[in-house]
Amino acid sequence: MEQTLHGHEGNLKEYTIGTEAYGRKADFDPGQDTIVRTEARRLRSKLKEYYETEGKSDDIVIFLRSGSYVPAIRWRASLDGGPQVSTRTADELWVEGDGVRVALTAFKAHANDPLASACAFGITDDLLHRLVQVPGIRVVSETATRSHPQDSDSHQGNGELQAQIVLNGTVRSESNRLRVSARVATTQGLLLWSQRFDAATDEDSVLKLNDAVSAALLSRIAPRASIVRRYLGTPTQTLYQFYSKALAAESLLEEGTVVTISDSLKKFEELVLEAPEYGRLHCGVAQCYMALAQRGASASKEFVLRAGEACKRAIAIDPDAIDAHSTQGCILAQEWKWKTAEESFRKALWLGDQHAAHRQFAQFLLIHSRFDESWKHFQIAEGMDPFSARQKSSIARFFYYSRWHGEAKEYYAKVLQYGPLPIEATLIRAFTDIQMGEPKNAVALAQGVRRKVGTVQLYLATIAEIFALSNEVDQARSLTASAGLLTEQAPLSSFRKACLALALNEPAKSLEFLSESFKRREAELPWIAADPRFDKIREDATYRSIVRAVL
Repeated sequence: MEQTLHGHEGNLKEYTIGTEAYGRKADFDPGQDTIVRTEARRLRSKLKEYYETEGKSDDIVIFLRSGSYVPAIRWRASLDGGPQVSTRTADELWVEGDGVRVALTAFKAHANDPLASACAFGITDDLLHRLVQVPGIRVVSETATRSHPQDSDSHQGNGELQAQIVLNGTVRSESNRLRVSARVATTQGLLLWSQRFDAATDEDSVLKLNDAVSAALLSRIAPRASIVRRYLGTPTQTLYQFYSKALAAESLLEEGTVVTISDSLKKFEELVLEAPEYGRLHCGVAQCYMALAQRGASASKEFVLRAGEACKRAIAIDPDAIDAHSTQGCILAQEWKWKTAEESFRKALWLGDQHAAHRQFAQFLLIHSRFDESWKHFQIAEGMDPFSARQKSSIARFFYYSRWHGEAKEYYAKVLQYGPLPIEATLIRAFTDIQMGEPKNAVALAQGVRRKVGTVQLYLATIAEIFALSNEVDQARSLTASAGLLTEQAPLSSFRKACLALALNEPAKSLEFLSESFKRREAELPWIAADPRFDKIREDATYRSIVRAVL
């Protein structure tokens, strides 16, 4: 504590503690003498015991994270229902083992529903095929779920591995639309996750839908901790409780609106206090901050810094976490460290295939107008989860930036098979319609979104842009004025204000906002070279100097 309070955390190494605190000689070898690790484990246990008993009302909580000798000092949340600080250690989340043992129960459909029955059979078959290929998962028979339910980490008497997780679901159809409900539960009855996939289909597309649902399912629930993916550890029942909450927070993040991302961030930050050694939670915090930074936040630089801190913690906990390295790539890109950002993305993909890693790398490539490479990774990501809202928004951006109009028409003709477009994707599609000479369609899309978003200025600014670019200038100016979108008080990034000013045919004001965005190092600025909205000022000296400085 003395070293920490004086800012000397770097001194808190095993050798230093052994020699200075425990009186070991200069030839002390921590590999041979484990006194520091042994005493640290005892200290963690004693701290946990204290804060759960006589110290349960203390305003300040001190705990020692597993694998670190630097004490963490936190305010205990107030007693009015706020989150409580915990001292969960890595040993409570994983134990030595061989991955996750999963039993698949056949998906069910109504007996008089031939389309749903065919789909249920196909999803079950495809899931079984894919499950055996997921790193960290061992598929066991359904009968194994019924043995020794009181001990989920035991083996059956006949040597057969007992399942820890059961995956099942139902399928029903109505008017050529299918609803697939999938559930994941522990064998002890704890429901970990439930997800619905709605899709339009017919008999000719059942096989394709089976593939899409099973791929999306597994991309969302597959193990991410490297200790599990490498069959070196098994989650405990304690971990499953946090895993369930993490999936709920990730589901909010996946929806991709400003409101749901903020809700997701709140949940992740609460969970981090409860399970500080669960790297997935820190990664979730980082991804939320990055998502907010990319959605017109005026404090985007601060959000990127917070994302960086959370991501570093995630990597410290699990150096081989795929999502942590891909998120780090996003953060480095916002800091304009292009070479190291690309190295982070490539490391993430070297560690394994993950939907988000391909999508994030594709966006990085899109910034640099490397369209063919970007499209390749977008296609891989879409194959892994075509239902993803973030994926749909990212692909919409790709078509707008790349100007691949033929492919865009084909994509939008089929994408609704996998559910409606999210708000962000709908607005980007409107820009593409303008680009293709269809402003009426763009205005209709913008008006439809306007009815849903209320007074959220981020969306209102984009809608005003669409109106202006569609020759509905009076509507655009009226909305801009009534919502105060270009005022100093508007909680929008200077980058978003620059886009709106340019759409309103005010290039000088747009360049002023871009210069301010550059000074603030805003998170959206790296898109400046690829974004077609700046075509009007590409030859301007100020614009070109900003592009050179950023890229």
